Amino acid sequence: MAGMWSTRLLVLGLVRWLGPVHGYLVRREIDSWRMPGVSEVGAGSVYHALKKLTGDGLIEVDSTESVDDRPARTSYRITVEGEAEFQRLLREKLWEAAPIDDPFHTAWSFANVLGRAENTALLRQRADTLYRRIDACTALLASSTDRFTTGREQLYMPAHVRALLRRQIDLWLADAEWCESTAGRIEAGELDLGGEIGPEQAAAWRESIRDGCHHEVVEQWHRAMD
Repeated sequence: MAGMWSTRLLVLGLVRWLGPVHGYLVRREIDSWRMPGVSEVGAGSVYHALKKLTGDGLIEVDSTESVDDRPARTSYRITVEGEAEFQRLLREKLWEAAPIDDPFHTAWSFANVLGRAENTALLRQRADTLYRRIDACTALLASSTDRFTTGREQLYMPAHVRALLRRQIDLWLADAEWCESTAGRIEAGELDLGGEIGPEQAAAWRESIRDGCHHEVVEQWHRAMD
């Protein structure tokens, strides 16, 4: 799932662009933005965001209508307060270089638990998955256009969104190449994962933590991430 702030910005921005608009169309538009391998925003999150944004006074109900026997649909529009919040959040997140919350980072910290063969296999499998995502996004770019038309021959994708998609492809490519390179280093013996930590190593590590020997390095890392 996408983060709370990103869902808030996404829904608020689309109501601003398309309003008055109802939740179903907001969700349809978000679905068309989804890239392979990127967290999606579910229907429940969209409707929850609309309710929360309304409660916060950032959007308001424009109308409620019912067509035939279908459930009534509520359309929303952005408020003055919502415009101010959108502008603030937009600038904050464009300026911010937030750390990536990738579970791979945490899991790799314990890679020494696994053997050389399994680690290399896992890294190459991850690389294959990333290459498939790259192929899918490349095909998506090829089937889209940055010129808006009413026809359905090609998906409309604004130029700045296409640039973002190319950024994502570059990130996946760098990740995949790292996986392949690291797998090769493990096989060649250039990267020794060290195997499981024994009781003596664990005791020495605990002592190091108590003495704060490695805290300065960790603090430097945190400062670099801020």
